[in-house]
Amino acid sequence: MFQSSSRIAACLLLVAATRAVSAQESPQRAFDHHVHVLSPRLIADWKSLGMAFSRPDDSYTEPVGIMSQAEIDGACLISMAHLYATEDFRAICPTQDLERRLVSAENDFVAVSVARSPGKLVGYYSVNLLRDYAFDELKRCRANPNLTGLKLHLPACGLELENQEHLKRLTEVLSWAEQERAPVLLHLTAGEDVDLERALWFWQSVIEPHPRLEIQLAHLGSVGGFNGSSESILVGYQLRALANPAFRQMSIYFDLSGAIIVDNPEIPATSDERCRRLSELMLRIGVDHFLFASDYPVFSIAETRASLVDRLALPPDDLRTLFATRARCVMAETERD
Repeated sequence: MFQSSSRIAACLLLVAATRAVSAQESPQRAFDHHVHVLSPRLIADWKSLGMAFSRPDDSYTEPVGIMSQAEIDGACLISMAHLYATEDFRAICPTQDLERRLVSAENDFVAVSVARSPGKLVGYYSVNLLRDYAFDELKRCRANPNLTGLKLHLPACGLELENQEHLKRLTEVLSWAEQERAPVLLHLTAGEDVDLERALWFWQSVIEPHPRLEIQLAHLGSVGGFNGSSESILVGYQLRALANPAFRQMSIYFDLSGAIIVDNPEIPATSDERCRRLSELMLRIGVDHFLFASDYPVFSIAETRASLVDRLALPPDDLRTLFATRARCVMAETERD
């Protein structure tokens, strides 16, 4: 899995001489592992709180439009139901009963969207795992054949890993997901607050005890852009995998949504130096642990693909591997249909 320094150096030197190949070949279609779909109700509620949307509403509500894009042949549709269980939405959900019903309705909207394109879409439900009803909603969604995975957004839900009660609940949810064979899409942090020591603790204490868990870290484990936290998370994974061969065999993926920022008012642009460092770590860890993901409609699928091709220092064979890689759950769901 891990490549030698000489191999990586040779790969990086090869890129400049072979970059034109990607432009000459026909585009390789990929599976987008991070696409959001929102119900009309959630869009209206979010707008009422002052949220500005950069695309027409049907870009968020209609997966048919997503599937019409030439760059992909399928996508993971990710629920945003957990938003109803955040403090920002308290004006929308003054009671927990209403909150719970809106969370369920939003997850059901994702399920219906998946059902409209069988064999092409994989559904992820979402919940605030700190809520009393969390496990009831997890079990309800798990029983729906159009909902496969669980999306956990720790910062949005107010979960703090330093809080022992919060950590206990996260452990319970991950144990449930492992037992149920439910893949987890995890948003770990909202900034640059993870150093290498913290990253090693996360891998060894939070993830490693669940050897059968399939987990995908959104945005390389951070908020977007290849920042200090995401680098610590990748280096920590590499070190832990070197120390424990069993950990190396776990189904752990890093999605590249928002990894390379070109023009965003909230996240600094990703420099060439940071792109080279990301490429180096991808080659060391193994490109097949990284997933094509766009975070559409936040980012364009086509522009995300172009950024990965143009900015990553990956040889053509490794680029092909990147775009061909499917998470274990995606292969199971698409092959079943």
